[in-house]
Amino acid sequence: MDFFASIRARPGENKPLVPTHSDPALHPSTYLSRQVESSRVFFFEEPEPSGFEVKCGGFERCRPDYRIDRPDFPWFVIEFVHGGRGKIVLNGIESILKSGDFFLYGPGVEHHIASDPEKPLLKYFTGFGGPDAAAFLKRHDLQPGMVSHCLKSEPIRRAFDMLIERGSRNSKFSRPLSTAIVQQLLLMCREDSVDAGSTDTRAFATFSRVKQCIEQRFLELGTLEAVAAACELDGPYLCRLFARFHDESPYQFLTRLKMQHAASLLLEGLLPVKDVARACGFPDPFHFSRVFKSVHRVPPSRFREAMHAKQTR
Repeated sequence: MDFFASIRARPGENKPLVPTHSDPALHPSTYLSRQVESSRVFFFEEPEPSGFEVKCGGFERCRPDYRIDRPDFPWFVIEFVHGGRGKIVLNGIESILKSGDFFLYGPGVEHHIASDPEKPLLKYFTGFGGPDAAAFLKRHDLQPGMVSHCLKSEPIRRAFDMLIERGSRNSKFSRPLSTAIVQQLLLMCREDSVDAGSTDTRAFATFSRVKQCIEQRFLELGTLEAVAAACELDGPYLCRLFARFHDESPYQFLTRLKMQHAASLLLEGLLPVKDVARACGFPDPFHFSRVFKSVHRVPPSRFREAMHAKQTR
């Protein structure tokens, strides 16, 4: 069966990897799928009822067979697609999922989520509840069961990363900070959301083509001029496109992809820094270190030491 055929659950076809009955007393980890390649998550171990209570949050790199089938859920959850493709059914309505999409579900909302086996989903999520949560969503026109798209998704990604980092800290400020960040995330998604038709323009199609070109060839492209030449466009027009549809300039986007790749190579621990620099298109290792620090806030050697220290704890 083609992936984009219906993903509605069929009796006996598969077993959910999470409870089918929503029990708020269960620990938030009980509701997480195990069909992920890797994840970064946080939970608040002890319930602390408040007007708006954050339960958990994280990032998931889904496996090709990732699938969720739930008739209900005890809290509200917003999920944001950072990469890959998938499909979702919310209350019987099917939608295709792609990078920049977000969706919201909660109590009484049946939902089925599946990852495209060829391009598995990369997604952020956070769960929240409390007596003020429903009122907050209603006040800002965020309806459980909605699926929408954010044109400028980079601020959303950064906010989710901050949520995970702050939520993972064991401090007296973790909960109030997480609550503030989740409310900010919800408002950002609402403000930046657009109908699918808003992306059906020639300018957006050109932006998408350029963005895909950078994503596929970032290791060989070193300058804005090189990107423009590869896309057969002029540099100023590329900058205008990214200013309209993205939160970074094309060169900033290119640099971030290079530094993400550099971080992966450093974590593998097989190459010295100068070889990582060369692999990312930086013949000068000192220039590479300056750029890496501007993105990751630490030099590459310290980044490798810090991450390896975390993994051995």
